Amino acid sequence: MTTLLAAALAGFASLALEILGVRWLAPWFGTTSLVWSNQIGVVLLAMALGATLGGRLARRGASPLRWAAGLLGGAGLLLGLGIVLLPAFCAWLLPPGLRLEEAAGIALGGSLAGALLFFAPPVLLLSMVAPLLVEIRAAERGAGRAAGEVSAAGTLGSLLGVFGSTYLALPFLGIRLTLALLAACLILAGSLLSSRRRRLGALALLPLLPLASGDPAMAANLPQLEGLETRVLEVLETPYQRLRVVGFSAPGNLAPAERWLQMNEGVDSYQSRWQPGQVWPGGYYDLFVLAPLYALHGAEAQAPVHFWSLGHAGGAALGPVAAGLGDRQWSAVGVELDAGALELCGRWMPSPEQAAARTELRLGDARLLLRGAPEDLDFLLLDAYSAQFEIPAHLATAEFFSETRQHLRTGGVLAVNLGASSEAGTAGGAVGGIIAGLRLAYEDRVRLHQVPFSRNVLVFARKDLPLPPLEELWAAMPDDVPRLVGGAAMPGQVREGDDLPTGTPFRDDLNAIAVVQAREWVAEAGR
Repeated sequence: MTTLLAAALAGFASLALEILGVRWLAPWFGTTSLVWSNQIGVVLLAMALGATLGGRLARRGASPLRWAAGLLGGAGLLLGLGIVLLPAFCAWLLPPGLRLEEAAGIALGGSLAGALLFFAPPVLLLSMVAPLLVEIRAAERGAGRAAGEVSAAGTLGSLLGVFGSTYLALPFLGIRLTLALLAACLILAGSLLSSRRRRLGALALLPLLPLASGDPAMAANLPQLEGLETRVLEVLETPYQRLRVVGFSAPGNLAPAERWLQMNEGVDSYQSRWQPGQVWPGGYYDLFVLAPLYALHGAEAQAPVHFWSLGHAGGAALGPVAAGLGDRQWSAVGVELDAGALELCGRWMPSPEQAAARTELRLGDARLLLRGAPEDLDFLLLDAYSAQFEIPAHLATAEFFSETRQHLRTGGVLAVNLGASSEAGTAGGAVGGIIAGLRLAYEDRVRLHQVPFSRNVLVFARKDLPLPPLEELWAAMPDDVPRLVGGAAMPGQVREGDDLPTGTPFRDDLNAIAVVQAREWVAEAGR
Protein backbone atom coordinates (compact mmCIF):
# COMPACT_ATOMS: atom_id res chain seq x y z
CA MET A 1 0.00 0.00 0.00
CA THR A 2 2.87 2.38 0.78
CA THR A 3 4.30 1.97 -2.71
CA LEU A 4 0.92 2.67 -4.33
CA LEU A 5 0.50 5.82 -2.25
CA ALA A 6 3.97 6.92 -3.33
CA ALA A 7 3.04 6.29 -6.99
CA ALA A 8 -0.18 8.28 -6.58
CA LEU A 9 1.70 11.17 -4.97
CA ALA A 10 4.27 11.22 -7.77
CA GLY A 11 1.49 11.27 -10.39
CA PHE A 12 -0.41 13.94 -8.47
CA ALA A 13 2.65 16.19 -8.19
CA SER A 14 3.64 15.82 -11.85
CA LEU A 15 0.25 16.86 -13.21
CA ALA A 16 -0.21 19.57 -10.59
CA LEU A 17 3.11 21.05 -11.69
CA GLU A 18 2.00 20.90 -15.31
CA ILE A 19 -1.21 22.81 -14.56
CA LEU A 20 0.03 25.18 -11.88
CA GLY A 21 3.33 25.79 -13.63
CA VAL A 22 1.71 27.85 -16.38
CA ARG A 23 -0.25 29.84 -13.83
CA TRP A 24 2.91 30.34 -11.78
CA LEU A 25 4.61 31.85 -14.85
CA ALA A 26 1.53 33.86 -15.85
CA PRO A 27 2.40 37.15 -14.05
CA TRP A 28 5.49 37.40 -16.25
CA PHE A 29 4.82 35.42 -19.45
CA GLY A 30 1.03 35.06 -19.67
CA THR A 31 -1.00 31.96 -20.48
CA THR A 32 -1.21 31.92 -24.25
CA SER A 33 -1.75 28.63 -26.06
CA LEU A 34 1.94 28.58 -27.01
CA VAL A 35 2.99 29.00 -23.36
CA TRP A 36 0.77 26.03 -22.56
CA SER A 37 2.37 24.07 -25.40
CA ASN A 38 5.82 24.81 -23.98
CA GLN A 39 4.78 23.63 -20.55
CA ILE A 40 3.05 20.46 -21.69
CA GLY A 41 5.89 19.56 -24.03
CA VAL A 42 8.57 20.06 -21.38
CA VAL A 43 6.64 18.04 -18.78
CA LEU A 44 6.05 15.16 -21.21
CA LEU A 45 9.73 15.16 -22.18
CA ALA A 46 10.74 15.10 -18.52
CA MET A 47 8.32 12.22 -17.88
CA ALA A 48 9.76 10.20 -20.75
CA LEU A 49 13.36 10.76 -19.65
CA GLY A 50 12.47 10.08 -16.04
CA ALA A 51 10.78 6.77 -16.87
CA THR A 52 13.80 5.71 -18.94
CA LEU A 53 16.33 6.63 -16.25
CA GLY A 54 14.17 5.09 -13.52
CA GLY A 55 13.97 1.82 -15.42
CA ARG A 56 17.74 1.69 -15.83
CA LEU A 57 18.24 2.50 -12.16
CA ALA A 58 15.85 -0.29 -11.13
CA ARG A 59 17.87 -2.85 -13.09
CA ARG A 60 21.08 -1.99 -11.31
CA GLY A 61 20.01 -3.98 -8.28
CA ALA A 62 20.49 -1.03 -5.89
CA SER A 63 17.93 -0.56 -3.12
CA PRO A 64 14.86 0.67 -5.06
CA LEU A 65 13.06 1.82 -1.90
CA ARG A 66 15.97 4.00 -0.85
CA TRP A 67 16.21 5.51 -4.33
CA ALA A 68 12.46 6.15 -4.47
CA ALA A 69 12.65 7.94 -1.11
CA GLY A 70 15.54 10.08 -2.30
CA LEU A 71 13.85 10.97 -5.57
CA LEU A 72 10.60 12.06 -3.90
CA GLY A 73 12.46 14.15 -1.36
CA GLY A 74 14.75 15.59 -4.02
CA ALA A 75 11.79 16.62 -6.17
CA GLY A 76 10.28 18.38 -3.16
CA LEU A 77 13.52 20.26 -2.46
CA LEU A 78 13.86 21.34 -6.11
CA LEU A 79 10.29 22.57 -6.10
CA GLY A 80 10.87 24.51 -2.89
CA LEU A 81 14.01 26.06 -4.38
CA GLY A 82 12.01 27.10 -7.42
CA ILE A 83 9.57 29.04 -5.24
CA VAL A 84 12.49 31.27 -4.27
CA LEU A 85 14.40 31.45 -7.58
CA LEU A 86 11.69 31.55 -10.27
CA PRO A 87 10.47 35.12 -9.53
CA ALA A 88 14.04 36.43 -9.65
CA PHE A 89 14.66 34.64 -12.95
CA CYS A 90 11.46 36.04 -14.51
CA ALA A 91 12.18 39.57 -13.27
CA TRP A 92 15.65 39.34 -14.81
CA LEU A 93 14.18 38.40 -18.20
CA LEU A 94 11.48 41.10 -17.99
CA PRO A 95 12.94 44.29 -16.45
CA PRO A 96 10.57 47.13 -15.45
CA GLY A 97 9.22 49.46 -18.08
CA LEU A 98 8.64 46.94 -20.88
CA ARG A 99 5.73 47.49 -23.25
CA LEU A 100 3.38 44.67 -24.12
CA GLU A 101 4.87 44.21 -27.58
CA GLU A 102 8.32 43.77 -26.03
CA ALA A 103 7.14 41.45 -23.25
CA ALA A 104 5.01 39.36 -25.61
CA GLY A 105 8.02 38.66 -27.79
CA ILE A 106 10.01 37.43 -24.80
CA ALA A 107 7.16 35.30 -23.44
CA LEU A 108 7.63 32.36 -25.80
CA GLY A 109 11.33 31.83 -25.07
CA GLY A 110 11.01 32.87 -21.43
CA SER A 111 8.23 30.42 -20.66
CA LEU A 112 10.19 27.62 -22.33
CA ALA A 113 13.31 28.47 -20.31
CA GLY A 114 11.27 28.67 -17.10
CA ALA A 115 9.68 25.29 -17.75
CA LEU A 116 13.06 23.68 -18.47
CA LEU A 117 14.76 25.17 -15.41
CA PHE A 118 12.07 24.94 -12.76
CA PHE A 119 9.56 22.25 -13.76
CA ALA A 120 11.48 19.69 -15.80
CA PRO A 121 13.93 18.70 -13.00
CA PRO A 122 11.33 17.85 -10.30
CA VAL A 123 9.05 16.12 -12.84
CA LEU A 124 12.02 14.07 -14.12
CA LEU A 125 12.79 12.89 -10.57
CA LEU A 126 9.13 12.08 -9.92
CA SER A 127 8.90 10.06 -13.15
CA MET A 128 11.87 7.95 -12.08
CA VAL A 129 9.93 6.74 -9.05
CA ALA A 130 7.37 4.52 -10.84
CA PRO A 131 9.84 1.95 -12.31
CA LEU A 132 11.47 1.62 -8.88
CA LEU A 133 8.11 0.99 -7.24
CA VAL A 134 7.29 -1.65 -9.88
CA GLU A 135 10.58 -3.34 -9.04
CA ILE A 136 9.64 -3.40 -5.34
CA ARG A 137 6.16 -4.86 -5.93
CA ALA A 138 7.23 -7.29 -8.66
CA ALA A 139 8.94 -9.55 -6.13
CA GLU A 140 5.56 -10.30 -4.53
CA ARG A 141 2.98 -9.59 -7.26
CA GLY A 142 4.75 -10.41 -10.51
CA ALA A 143 6.02 -7.87 -13.04
CA GLY A 144 2.81 -7.47 -15.05
CA ARG A 145 0.50 -7.05 -12.08
CA ALA A 146 2.94 -4.75 -10.30
CA ALA A 147 3.28 -2.52 -13.38
CA GLY A 148 -0.49 -2.33 -13.76
CA GLU A 149 -1.08 -1.42 -10.12
CA VAL A 150 1.63 1.24 -10.02
CA SER A 151 0.44 2.69 -13.34
CA ALA A 152 -3.18 2.81 -12.10
CA ALA A 153 -2.18 4.49 -8.84
CA GLY A 154 -0.07 7.05 -10.70
CA THR A 155 -2.88 7.79 -13.15
CA LEU A 156 -5.43 8.27 -10.36
CA GLY A 157 -2.99 10.60 -8.65
CA SER A 158 -2.60 12.52 -11.90
CA LEU A 159 -6.38 12.90 -12.17
CA LEU A 160 -6.51 14.32 -8.68
CA GLY A 161 -3.66 16.64 -9.59
CA VAL A 162 -5.56 18.03 -12.58
CA PHE A 163 -8.93 18.53 -10.90
CA GLY A 164 -7.52 19.48 -7.51
CA SER A 165 -5.31 22.16 -9.04
CA THR A 166 -8.12 23.71 -11.07
CA TYR A 167 -11.07 23.49 -8.70
CA LEU A 168 -9.47 23.63 -5.25
CA ALA A 169 -5.91 24.92 -5.30
CA LEU A 170 -6.37 27.98 -7.51
CA PRO A 171 -9.57 29.41 -5.99
CA PHE A 172 -8.97 28.50 -2.33
CA LEU A 173 -5.25 28.09 -1.63
CA GLY A 174 -3.43 30.06 -4.29
CA ILE A 175 -0.44 28.94 -6.33
CA ARG A 176 2.41 29.66 -3.90
CA LEU A 177 0.79 27.94 -0.93
CA THR A 178 -0.23 24.96 -3.05
CA LEU A 179 3.27 24.50 -4.44
CA ALA A 180 4.86 24.93 -1.00
CA LEU A 181 2.52 22.32 0.52
CA LEU A 182 3.16 20.00 -2.41
CA ALA A 183 6.92 20.33 -1.93
CA ALA A 184 6.55 19.66 1.80
CA CYS A 185 4.43 16.55 1.11
CA LEU A 186 7.03 15.18 -1.28
CA ILE A 187 9.80 15.66 1.26
CA LEU A 188 7.69 14.04 3.98
CA ALA A 189 6.86 11.11 1.71
CA GLY A 190 10.53 10.65 0.97
CA SER A 191 11.36 10.73 4.67
CA LEU A 192 8.68 8.12 5.46
CA LEU A 193 10.16 5.75 2.89
CA SER A 194 13.66 6.39 4.23
CA SER A 195 15.39 5.02 7.31
CA ARG A 196 16.32 8.58 8.36
CA ARG A 197 12.79 9.79 8.96
CA ARG A 198 13.40 12.34 11.68
CA ARG A 199 16.28 14.13 9.99
CA LEU A 200 14.67 14.30 6.57
CA GLY A 201 11.20 15.11 7.90
CA ALA A 202 12.44 18.42 9.30
CA LEU A 203 13.39 19.50 5.77
CA ALA A 204 9.68 19.61 4.90
CA LEU A 205 9.51 22.99 6.62
CA LEU A 206 11.92 24.58 4.14
CA PRO A 207 9.44 25.09 1.24
CA LEU A 208 7.10 26.93 3.63
CA LEU A 209 9.67 29.56 4.63
CA PRO A 210 9.32 31.75 1.47
CA LEU A 211 5.62 32.21 2.29
CA ALA A 212 6.62 34.47 5.20
CA SER A 213 7.59 37.17 2.68
CA GLY A 214 5.32 38.98 0.24
CA ASP A 215 4.40 37.47 -3.09
CA PRO A 216 6.80 38.95 -5.68
CA ALA A 217 4.34 38.15 -8.46
CA MET A 218 1.91 40.81 -7.19
CA ALA A 219 4.12 43.60 -8.51
CA ALA A 220 5.34 41.79 -11.64
CA ASN A 221 5.39 43.96 -14.77
CA LEU A 222 3.65 46.89 -13.09
CA PRO A 223 2.55 49.59 -15.55
CA GLN A 224 3.72 53.16 -15.08
CA LEU A 225 1.91 56.39 -15.97
CA GLU A 226 3.92 59.59 -16.07
CA GLY A 227 3.57 61.65 -12.89
CA LEU A 228 1.46 59.03 -11.09
CA GLU A 229 2.20 56.34 -8.55
CA THR A 230 1.08 52.76 -9.21
CA ARG A 231 -0.43 50.59 -6.49
CA VAL A 232 -1.70 47.01 -6.60
CA LEU A 233 -5.20 47.08 -5.14
CA GLU A 234 -6.13 43.41 -5.39
CA VAL A 235 -4.98 40.17 -7.03
CA LEU A 236 -7.29 37.26 -7.72
CA GLU A 237 -6.52 33.79 -9.07
CA THR A 238 -9.44 32.37 -11.02
CA PRO A 239 -9.85 29.07 -12.88
CA TYR A 240 -9.14 30.98 -16.11
CA GLN A 241 -6.39 33.46 -15.32
CA ARG A 242 -4.64 35.70 -12.82
CA LEU A 243 -6.40 39.05 -12.45
CA ARG A 244 -5.07 42.23 -10.89
CA VAL A 245 -6.52 45.69 -10.26
CA VAL A 246 -3.95 48.48 -10.23
CA GLY A 247 -4.63 52.07 -9.26
CA PHE A 248 -2.86 55.25 -10.32
CA SER A 249 -2.81 58.34 -8.14
CA ALA A 250 -0.79 61.50 -7.67
CA PRO A 251 2.20 61.14 -5.31
CA GLY A 252 1.04 61.38 -1.70
CA ASN A 253 -2.64 61.30 -2.73
CA LEU A 254 -4.71 58.12 -2.34
CA ALA A 255 -7.59 59.42 -4.46
CA PRO A 256 -7.58 57.38 -7.69
CA ALA A 257 -6.84 59.09 -10.98
CA GLU A 258 -7.75 55.87 -12.78
CA ARG A 259 -7.75 52.10 -12.35
CA TRP A 260 -7.02 49.20 -14.65
CA LEU A 261 -8.08 45.58 -14.63
CA GLN A 262 -5.15 43.50 -15.88
CA MET A 263 -4.76 39.81 -16.64
CA ASN A 264 -1.70 37.62 -16.30
CA GLU A 265 1.46 39.45 -17.40
CA GLY A 266 0.06 42.98 -16.99
CA VAL A 267 2.67 45.34 -18.50
CA ASP A 268 1.02 48.42 -20.12
CA SER A 269 -2.17 46.66 -21.20
CA TYR A 270 -5.61 46.45 -19.60
CA GLN A 271 -8.85 44.53 -19.90
CA SER A 272 -10.95 47.32 -18.40
CA ARG A 273 -10.16 50.95 -17.68
CA TRP A 274 -11.97 53.19 -15.20
CA GLN A 275 -11.76 56.84 -14.21
CA PRO A 276 -13.95 58.18 -11.38
CA GLY A 277 -16.96 60.10 -12.64
CA GLN A 278 -15.85 59.89 -16.28
CA VAL A 279 -18.03 58.87 -19.24
CA TRP A 280 -14.94 58.42 -21.40
CA PRO A 281 -12.49 55.89 -19.89
CA GLY A 282 -9.83 56.69 -22.50
CA GLY A 283 -7.88 54.52 -24.92
CA TYR A 284 -9.60 52.38 -27.51
CA TYR A 285 -12.73 52.14 -25.38
CA ASP A 286 -13.74 55.66 -26.43
CA LEU A 287 -14.07 54.50 -30.05
CA PHE A 288 -16.96 52.23 -29.14
CA VAL A 289 -19.05 55.42 -29.37
CA LEU A 290 -18.96 54.77 -33.11
CA ALA A 291 -20.93 51.52 -32.82
CA PRO A 292 -24.32 53.18 -32.21
CA LEU A 293 -23.50 55.93 -34.73
CA TYR A 294 -22.89 53.33 -37.43
CA ALA A 295 -25.85 51.14 -36.44
CA LEU A 296 -28.40 53.97 -36.11
CA HIS A 297 -27.49 55.75 -39.34
CA GLY A 298 -30.78 55.97 -41.21
CA ALA A 299 -32.65 54.03 -38.49
CA GLU A 300 -35.99 54.90 -36.91
CA ALA A 301 -35.47 57.83 -34.54
CA GLN A 302 -37.28 56.73 -31.35
CA ALA A 303 -36.99 52.93 -31.36
CA PRO A 304 -35.36 51.53 -28.18
CA VAL A 305 -31.87 50.16 -28.73
CA HIS A 306 -30.69 46.74 -27.58
CA PHE A 307 -27.11 45.42 -27.85
CA TRP A 308 -24.78 42.80 -26.43
CA SER A 309 -21.25 43.30 -25.12
CA LEU A 310 -19.06 40.19 -25.52
CA GLY A 311 -16.04 40.22 -23.20
CA HIS A 312 -17.74 42.69 -20.88
CA ALA A 313 -15.42 42.68 -17.81
CA GLY A 314 -15.93 46.10 -16.20
CA GLY A 315 -18.14 47.43 -18.98
CA ALA A 316 -15.71 50.21 -19.90
CA ALA A 317 -17.39 50.59 -23.30
CA LEU A 318 -20.79 51.46 -21.80
CA GLY A 319 -19.99 55.12 -21.17
CA PRO A 320 -18.96 55.90 -24.75
CA VAL A 321 -21.86 53.83 -26.14
CA ALA A 322 -24.36 55.69 -23.93
CA ALA A 323 -22.87 58.99 -25.11
CA GLY A 324 -23.41 57.92 -28.71
CA LEU A 325 -27.01 56.93 -27.97
CA GLY A 326 -27.85 60.29 -26.42
CA ASP A 327 -31.48 60.42 -25.22
CA ARG A 328 -32.49 57.09 -26.72
CA GLN A 329 -33.75 54.31 -24.46
CA TRP A 330 -31.39 51.34 -24.43
CA SER A 331 -30.69 48.04 -22.73
CA ALA A 332 -27.71 45.70 -22.94
CA VAL A 333 -26.51 42.22 -22.08
CA GLY A 334 -22.91 41.95 -20.90
CA VAL A 335 -21.30 38.53 -21.43
CA GLU A 336 -18.18 37.64 -19.43
CA LEU A 337 -16.45 34.29 -19.18
CA ASP A 338 -14.66 34.90 -15.87
CA ALA A 339 -16.75 35.58 -12.77
CA GLY A 340 -13.59 36.91 -11.11
CA ALA A 341 -13.45 39.79 -13.58
CA LEU A 342 -17.00 40.82 -12.70
CA GLU A 343 -16.21 40.48 -9.00
CA LEU A 344 -13.11 42.68 -9.11
CA CYS A 345 -14.70 45.31 -11.34
CA GLY A 346 -17.74 45.45 -9.09
CA ARG A 347 -15.49 46.28 -6.13
CA TRP A 348 -12.98 48.62 -7.73
CA MET A 349 -14.35 49.82 -11.08
CA PRO A 350 -18.13 50.16 -10.80
CA SER A 351 -20.20 51.16 -13.81
CA PRO A 352 -22.36 54.31 -13.46
CA GLU A 353 -25.64 53.48 -11.76
CA GLN A 354 -27.75 54.25 -14.82
CA ALA A 355 -25.63 52.05 -17.10
CA ALA A 356 -25.53 49.23 -14.54
CA ALA A 357 -29.32 49.32 -14.19
CA ARG A 358 -29.76 48.91 -17.94
CA THR A 359 -27.25 46.06 -18.31
CA GLU A 360 -27.93 42.41 -17.61
CA LEU A 361 -24.79 40.40 -16.84
CA ARG A 362 -24.44 36.81 -18.05
CA LEU A 363 -21.62 34.44 -17.24
CA GLY A 364 -20.26 32.09 -19.90
CA ASP A 365 -18.50 31.71 -23.22
CA ALA A 366 -19.40 34.46 -25.68
CA ARG A 367 -19.97 32.20 -28.69
CA LEU A 368 -22.10 29.75 -26.75
CA LEU A 369 -24.32 32.38 -25.14
CA LEU A 370 -24.66 34.35 -28.36
CA ARG A 371 -26.62 31.44 -29.82
CA GLY A 372 -29.43 32.33 -27.42
CA ALA A 373 -29.42 36.03 -28.33
CA PRO A 374 -32.29 37.74 -30.18
CA GLU A 375 -32.00 38.08 -33.95
CA ASP A 376 -32.71 41.81 -34.04
CA LEU A 377 -29.85 43.33 -32.04
CA ASP A 378 -28.81 46.83 -33.04
CA PHE A 379 -25.12 46.13 -32.51
CA LEU A 380 -22.63 43.76 -30.94
CA LEU A 381 -19.41 44.75 -29.16
CA LEU A 382 -16.61 42.18 -29.22
CA ASP A 383 -13.68 42.87 -26.91
CA ALA A 384 -12.55 39.43 -25.75
CA TYR A 385 -9.05 38.08 -25.25
CA SER A 386 -8.10 34.64 -24.00
CA ALA A 387 -4.72 36.08 -23.00
CA GLN A 388 -3.16 39.52 -22.93
CA PHE A 389 -2.62 39.70 -26.68
CA GLU A 390 -4.13 36.44 -27.91
CA ILE A 391 -7.59 36.54 -29.47
CA PRO A 392 -9.62 33.38 -28.77
CA ALA A 393 -9.44 31.20 -31.87
CA HIS A 394 -13.14 30.36 -31.82
CA LEU A 395 -14.04 34.08 -31.78
CA ALA A 396 -11.92 34.88 -34.83
CA THR A 397 -13.35 32.61 -37.52
CA ALA A 398 -15.50 33.31 -40.56
CA GLU A 399 -18.11 30.92 -39.15
CA PHE A 400 -18.33 32.88 -35.90
CA PHE A 401 -18.73 36.17 -37.75
CA SER A 402 -21.54 34.61 -39.77
CA GLU A 403 -23.20 33.69 -36.47
CA THR A 404 -22.93 37.30 -35.25
CA ARG A 405 -24.57 38.51 -38.45
CA GLN A 406 -27.58 36.28 -37.80
CA HIS A 407 -28.27 38.12 -34.54
CA LEU A 408 -28.25 41.64 -36.01
CA ARG A 409 -31.15 43.47 -37.59
CA THR A 410 -30.73 44.93 -41.05
CA GLY A 411 -28.22 47.76 -40.63
CA GLY A 412 -26.93 46.33 -37.37
CA VAL A 413 -23.21 46.52 -36.64
CA LEU A 414 -20.49 44.31 -35.19
CA ALA A 415 -17.69 46.31 -33.53
CA VAL A 416 -14.45 44.39 -32.86
CA ASN A 417 -11.41 45.53 -30.90
CA LEU A 418 -8.17 43.99 -32.17
CA GLY A 419 -4.62 44.35 -30.92
CA ALA A 420 -1.81 44.57 -33.46
CA SER A 421 1.88 44.36 -32.64
CA SER A 422 2.37 47.70 -34.38
CA GLU A 423 0.61 49.86 -36.92
CA ALA A 424 2.42 47.90 -39.61
CA GLY A 425 1.04 44.72 -38.08
CA THR A 426 -2.39 45.53 -39.50
CA ALA A 427 -1.10 44.87 -43.03
CA GLY A 428 -1.87 41.16 -42.80
CA GLY A 429 -1.33 38.26 -40.47
CA ALA A 430 -3.81 37.89 -37.63
CA VAL A 431 -5.65 41.15 -38.26
CA GLY A 432 -5.77 40.46 -41.99
CA GLY A 433 -7.16 36.97 -41.42
CA ILE A 434 -9.87 38.26 -39.09
CA ILE A 435 -10.87 41.01 -41.49
CA ALA A 436 -10.98 38.50 -44.34
CA GLY A 437 -13.47 36.47 -42.29
CA LEU A 438 -15.51 39.59 -41.57
CA ARG A 439 -15.60 40.50 -45.25
CA LEU A 440 -16.93 37.04 -46.11
CA ALA A 441 -19.68 37.28 -43.50
CA TYR A 442 -20.62 40.93 -44.06
CA GLU A 443 -20.09 41.15 -47.84
CA ASP A 444 -17.29 43.73 -47.74
CA ARG A 445 -19.22 46.22 -45.60
CA VAL A 446 -16.21 46.53 -43.29
CA ARG A 447 -14.22 49.53 -42.07
CA LEU A 448 -11.10 49.74 -39.88
CA HIS A 449 -10.20 52.63 -37.55
CA GLN A 450 -6.63 52.86 -36.27
CA VAL A 451 -6.66 54.13 -32.68
CA PRO A 452 -4.15 57.03 -32.53
CA PHE A 453 -1.05 56.44 -30.38
CA SER A 454 -2.14 52.84 -29.78
CA ARG A 455 -1.51 49.27 -30.89
CA ASN A 456 -5.28 48.75 -31.23
CA VAL A 457 -7.65 48.95 -34.16
CA LEU A 458 -11.44 48.89 -34.09
CA VAL A 459 -13.19 47.19 -36.98
CA PHE A 460 -16.86 47.78 -37.82
CA ALA A 461 -18.94 45.50 -40.04
CA ARG A 462 -22.54 46.33 -41.03
CA LYS A 463 -25.29 43.93 -42.05
CA ASP A 464 -26.79 44.51 -45.53
CA LEU A 465 -26.55 48.34 -45.51
CA PRO A 466 -23.53 50.46 -46.52
CA LEU A 467 -21.42 52.15 -43.87
CA PRO A 468 -22.14 55.90 -43.68
CA PRO A 469 -19.68 58.41 -45.17
CA LEU A 470 -17.13 59.76 -42.70
CA GLU A 471 -18.59 63.29 -42.95
CA GLU A 472 -21.95 62.03 -41.70
CA LEU A 473 -20.20 60.07 -38.95
CA TRP A 474 -18.46 63.24 -37.73
CA ALA A 475 -21.74 65.16 -37.79
CA ALA A 476 -23.42 62.52 -35.58
CA MET A 477 -20.70 62.52 -32.91
CA PRO A 478 -21.55 63.91 -29.44
CA ASP A 479 -20.29 67.41 -28.69
CA ASP A 480 -17.95 66.24 -25.93
CA VAL A 481 -16.35 63.41 -27.91
CA PRO A 482 -12.60 63.13 -27.16
CA ARG A 483 -10.16 64.30 -29.80
CA LEU A 484 -8.80 60.75 -30.00
CA VAL A 485 -12.13 59.59 -31.45
CA GLY A 486 -12.20 62.40 -34.00
CA GLY A 487 -8.63 61.57 -34.96
CA ALA A 488 -9.52 57.91 -35.46
CA ALA A 489 -12.26 58.96 -37.90
CA MET A 490 -9.91 61.03 -40.08
CA PRO A 491 -9.23 59.64 -43.55
CA GLY A 492 -5.60 58.82 -42.73
CA GLN A 493 -6.70 56.60 -39.83
CA VAL A 494 -9.51 54.80 -41.69
CA ARG A 495 -9.17 51.87 -44.09
CA GLU A 496 -11.87 50.12 -46.12
CA GLY A 497 -12.40 48.32 -49.39
CA ASP A 498 -9.18 47.45 -51.21
CA ASP A 499 -7.18 49.36 -48.58
CA LEU A 500 -8.08 46.86 -45.86
CA PRO A 501 -5.47 44.37 -44.63
CA THR A 502 -5.62 41.12 -46.53
CA GLY A 503 -5.19 37.60 -45.28
CA THR A 504 -6.55 34.09 -45.26
CA PRO A 505 -9.79 33.75 -43.25
CA PHE A 506 -9.51 31.66 -40.12
CA ARG A 507 -11.88 28.71 -40.03
CA ASP A 508 -13.29 26.57 -37.24
CA ASP A 509 -11.49 23.53 -38.62
CA LEU A 510 -8.31 25.27 -39.86
CA ASN A 511 -7.12 28.00 -37.55
CA ALA A 512 -3.51 29.06 -37.05
CA ILE A 513 -4.22 32.37 -35.33
CA ALA A 514 -2.18 31.54 -32.20
CA VAL A 515 0.94 30.81 -34.26
CA VAL A 516 0.38 33.85 -36.50
CA GLN A 517 -0.01 36.19 -33.53
CA ALA A 518 3.02 34.77 -31.74
CA ARG A 519 5.14 35.19 -34.87
CA GLU A 520 4.06 38.83 -35.18
CA TRP A 521 4.81 39.68 -31.55
CA VAL A 522 8.20 37.95 -31.62
CA ALA A 523 9.08 39.91 -34.77
CA GLU A 524 7.96 43.11 -33.05
CA ALA A 525 10.25 42.44 -30.09
CA GLY A 526 13.17 41.99 -32.48
CA ARG A 527 12.71 45.40 -34.09
